[in-house]
Amino acid sequence: MGECQATVLSTIEAAALWPQLHRLDTEVIATRAGEHRTLRAGFAATGVGNLPRMPRAVVMGLRHGLTFRGVLVARRLSGGAAWEVVSLRLAREKDDEAIHALLQSTAVEVANREGRTLFLRHAEGSPHEDAFRLSGLVAYAREHLLCPPEPDSRPEQEEMRPAERADRAAVFRLYCRAVPEMVRRHEAITQQEFRAVLDLYNSHDEFVLDGTEGLLAWAGVGEHEAYLLTAPADGQAAAAGLETIRAHLPPSGTLVLGEHQEHEYRIATECGFGPLGVRVVCARRLAALNSLKEALAVPVTSRVPN
Repeated sequence: MGECQATVLSTIEAAALWPQLHRLDTEVIATRAGEHRTLRAGFAATGVGNLPRMPRAVVMGLRHGLTFRGVLVARRLSGGAAWEVVSLRLAREKDDEAIHALLQSTAVEVANREGRTLFLRHAEGSPHEDAFRLSGLVAYAREHLLCPPEPDSRPEQEEMRPAERADRAAVFRLYCRAVPEMVRRHEAITQQEFRAVLDLYNSHDEFVLDGTEGLLAWAGVGEHEAYLLTAPADGQAAAAGLETIRAHLPPSGTLVLGEHQEHEYRIATECGFGPLGVRVVCARRLAALNSLKEALAVPVTSRVPN
C-alpha cells in the first residue's frame, strides 16, 4: 500500500462534505438502515445523516487535492471498548489503497480513544475483501438477512414478555449457550463486553421467554433489524421468538440470523421469512496504547567500606 494517510475531520470539516457527497457514491460496507442495503446506498442511510455527538463518533477523511478520495464514519459502542464502522465511502468504484489508509488511521484513532475492537460488516463476495483483510480485519461470522412475511393481525397474547434490566445477566448466559465460542471470542467473552454486542444489535424493544432453568429465548427488535437468541435446538422457543419479531418488526425491517442458527433459519423460512442476502462480520483487535512515563535519572552513590 502507498503512503497516503487519512486524518480526523472536525465537525465543521464533516459538514463541508455535503457539497461533495455526489462524488462519494460507492459504499463499500453493508449499511444497516432500512431498505438501503446495497453498495450504492444513500449517504444519509450510512450513519453520517444521523451522526452521534463527536465524542462518540469519528469521521476520517482521505483528501485528494481539494476533494475527498474517501470518507469513513465509526461510532463508539456501549461501554467504550468497541467501535463499529457505519460507513466507508469512496469516490471510485474500487480503491484498496484508500480503504487501507482510512481503516489504518481509524484503528489508531480508536485505540487512542481507549477502544479495543473495531467491527465492520460487508456484503458477501465484496470486491473490497482483500483491502479489509490487509487492513487487519478478520472475518469471523456470516449473517443471513431475511425479510418478514406480509403483516397480519398481532396475536392476542404473546408467549414472550418485555425484557427488564434485571434480565441482562440471564440474556448474557443465553448468549453464551446460543453462540459458538469462536464467535464469542471476537464479540464478548465477558458480560461487560456484551454491552457492545447489544449496542450492535441496536434494539429498542427486547423480549424474553422464561424457562425453568433460565431464559429460553431473547428477541431484540429495532427500527430496521431484529435479532434472535434461543436455547440450542429448542423449536418452540424459536417459534415464539419469530412470532414476536413478526408482530413488532416493521414491514421494511430485516431479520438477522447468524450462520450457526440453521435451526432458527429453517423455522423462519417455514414461517414465511424470505432470504435477502448474506453479509460478513469482521473485527480487528487493537493494542492498548499506553504512553511511557519519562525516565528520571537516579544518582548512584558508591559506598566505601570502612
